[in-house]
Amino acid sequence: NIPIADLHWVYVPESPDELYTEEEYFFLAGQLIANDVVDASDCPSGGLMLNGYANACGMTRAKETVITVQNLLNEPILNAYDEVGVPPVLLKQLIRYESQFWPAIDDGTHYGFGHLTNIGMRNALQWNPDLRAKVCANEATCATNIPVADQILASLVNTCEDCEYGIDLDEADRSVDILAESLLGFCFQSEQLVFNGTGWYSNLAVDYATIWKLTLMNYNSGSQCVFNAVSSTFDITQGPMNWSQISANVSGEQCIRGLNYANDITAKYFDFPPSE
Repeated sequence: NIPIADLHWVYVPESPDELYTEEEYFFLAGQLIANDVVDASDCPSGGLMLNGYANACGMTRAKETVITVQNLLNEPILNAYDEVGVPPVLLKQLIRYESQFWPAIDDGTHYGFGHLTNIGMRNALQWNPDLRAKVCANEATCATNIPVADQILASLVNTCEDCEYGIDLDEADRSVDILAESLLGFCFQSEQLVFNGTGWYSNLAVDYATIWKLTLMNYNSGSQCVFNAVSSTFDITQGPMNWSQISANVSGEQCIRGLNYANDITAKYFDFPPSE
């Protein structure tokens, strides 16, 4: 039950090659230059702007490597669909949006490809037992343990001075899997929020695409935003809801940010499904 308008991001590629992109990511280029993966020493200011992004000359020097790096995860992203169930286009778009494929720490609180936070990791651990089984020595207390969540997050920082492209690719593959499991945890929570807000099981209240958009809203702006939007919409529809109806009942700066986040990540980007 997938709306035609969502097929471009719900579509599952037959091979990793279908996820190939050639975007000019200026943050990624800046990181490649700053970490000596790319030499831009002949550029003004060494190829970098004051904010750490590449300048135009820096991007010219880094572009080939930028294209390579943004496609290093295509296979593990597709594997994450087979093994975890997260839509691959959604996952690649989220990584693009959050980190531009550079798995470091941002502002000291956001980690890895998906810029997960400590509270976000603990939330995902609470809702996804498969995630706990993969990363927790003691599953019983893992979801409430802040230092344990910090350790898990630290393992998602896969930059590496001596590695090709500045990224530990073996650890990066694992990090994609952990990110996918974390998103699935948020999806499980979103299903419960739909039930709490409507009294209906989520598969009866919303379609497949909408539950993932609610998951993205939850991931970005929190569970209260999802609950409020769903319950307010159900008060009006008294039945199944689509994304447009839910969107019309999102209010507050934080929740609108989550709505825009979900829309940005699921916007038309790849040419899916392929033409017959």
